[in-house]
Amino acid sequence: MADVDIVIEICGMAGEGVISGGEILARCMSDQGFDIMSFDSYPAEIRGFGKCVAHTRIGNKPILSSGKYSDILISLNDKHAIEQLPVLRETGIVIYDNHPRAYLEEDESIAGWIEPGMTSYGVPLLQLAHKAAGNSRGCNMVALGAVAALFDIAPEAMDRTLQKRYAKKKKIVIQNNVDSFMEGYNWTKENIVKTDKLTFGGVKTQDADKAIMSGNQAVVKAALDSNIHLYAGYPITPATSIMEYLARQLPLSGGVLVQTEDEISAIGHVVGAGFAGKRAMTATSGPGLCLMSEFINYAAMAECPAVIVNSQRGGPSTGLPTKTEQSDLNIALFGASGDSPRIVLAPRTVGECYDLTCLSFYLAEKYQTPVILLIDFFLSRSLKNIDHPKIQDKKWLTANMAPSAKELKNYQRFKITNNGVSPRALPGTPGGMHVATGLEHNEQGKPVYDAKSHAAMSAKRYLKLEHALKEIPKPEWFGDKKDIQIGVLSWGSTAGAATEAVIRARKAGIRAAAMSAVSMAPLHIEQITKFVASCKKVLVPEGNFTGQFANLLDGAITRQFERLSQIPCAPIPAQDILEKILEIAKQKKKKH
Repeated sequence: MADVDIVIEICGMAGEGVISGGEILARCMSDQGFDIMSFDSYPAEIRGFGKCVAHTRIGNKPILSSGKYSDILISLNDKHAIEQLPVLRETGIVIYDNHPRAYLEEDESIAGWIEPGMTSYGVPLLQLAHKAAGNSRGCNMVALGAVAALFDIAPEAMDRTLQKRYAKKKKIVIQNNVDSFMEGYNWTKENIVKTDKLTFGGVKTQDADKAIMSGNQAVVKAALDSNIHLYAGYPITPATSIMEYLARQLPLSGGVLVQTEDEISAIGHVVGAGFAGKRAMTATSGPGLCLMSEFINYAAMAECPAVIVNSQRGGPSTGLPTKTEQSDLNIALFGASGDSPRIVLAPRTVGECYDLTCLSFYLAEKYQTPVILLIDFFLSRSLKNIDHPKIQDKKWLTANMAPSAKELKNYQRFKITNNGVSPRALPGTPGGMHVATGLEHNEQGKPVYDAKSHAAMSAKRYLKLEHALKEIPKPEWFGDKKDIQIGVLSWGSTAGAATEAVIRARKAGIRAAAMSAVSMAPLHIEQITKFVASCKKVLVPEGNFTGQFANLLDGAITRQFERLSQIPCAPIPAQDILEKILEIAKQKKKKH
């Protein structure tokens, strides 16, 4: 029985149902037991302008990355879909409207751009949408009907998905979508002779009982499961939906959500709530993180818990609001005056967006420090089907180390301890009065200005990170364990593509391995050093221009790294990493 690994792209203009069509397709295929990864690309402008692409990879084996090339391109707007043809495989399939709204010149119709070797299927999308519902809004559903008919997707499965997707809508909305889908399905079955070999039929699939969610949705569920009390934020792409989801759900559990006037106010709310003993979080993107840096620095000095989710996008400045990038690592690590300790975690998958958010609340509270969760536009927006997430350890739900009665008799809020964590009295605790100042201070919290105290307190603050590192998942090592020609060391959302590239390199006869880290600060130096020492060459792929993770490693490990630093405004494809691996392997052979 053959395996299936198919990438389907829907392309059109904003407002034509591209994104919703991609989501519905992904959910339908997940419900049938396929592994899916869906990622959207859309313009920063308001609805009605610019190209949108819904990119969905579907397989019966684990999907690690979104894939570089598409196998099927659905055109809802020929002008934009023509621009998408370069990423369609040479043997790809195009589904287009063969009866468009108006006459198109030859160079404006995608039918005129079909290359030899490609397969095209013309379907009257607009006509069938009007027939089904009296308007053009169902073109995306008509197209999905054609896809189902051509590639053996059961119409009953799509019907169930639509019923579920629009359950809270009026019945007429559900019926119009179902009717539009069935018009496309029936017309294609009756009028199209299939000439390609792609199919989802007769494929053995996995357990269909999965949760399907985006990274932002995973963050929200994790925050709620971690007993968040306050969320404060200011809207910014791609983090805004975190606030939108929490606005509906947080009040139901007695929590409070505040839309602040700016990001400075948002982080001020979060630090204040942390000082008061309440779990709190904010979410932002690069420009907002810049504004938050002073308060994050204060939280490090005053030892206040704070969880900050930063969803990276193209920069600098306002940059590219709807494009993904991994370029905020430097500011997350070093965006402060002085030596400012903080924990920085970078999830690699949607599932880890949940796990590491839960862990962030625990670490922030236990180690009394700001924790920055570095995700990106890709993780925020991509849909993935995962095992139903749940908090890994009940101890993560409460972690404050309160002072004993004896300690309160002469309370030292910043007492130097074996692990750097001081007993933390919450406001209102009898005997627990103290000053939480941004000035350097002694163990009582009183400002001091001598070198000895400053060195002792700096060491105390950094000691906490050493102990926190023991509770953070270690980097994962995949592939060969010795005689490694090329090792690939990655972080964040690039990890899946790196692992996939190594799998393909090993199949090509190259001894290769992958390691991916989630803790950017503190670093798992011991594990990374062991991996690097086992490799003849080490490649570091990442989605920024300057190689920020490679630069970080340069300062921690004495080793020359090969770099693949790209800013393609999309996730780095496994294919690009594989090509770089092959290029390095070829260079080594020439030297020998």
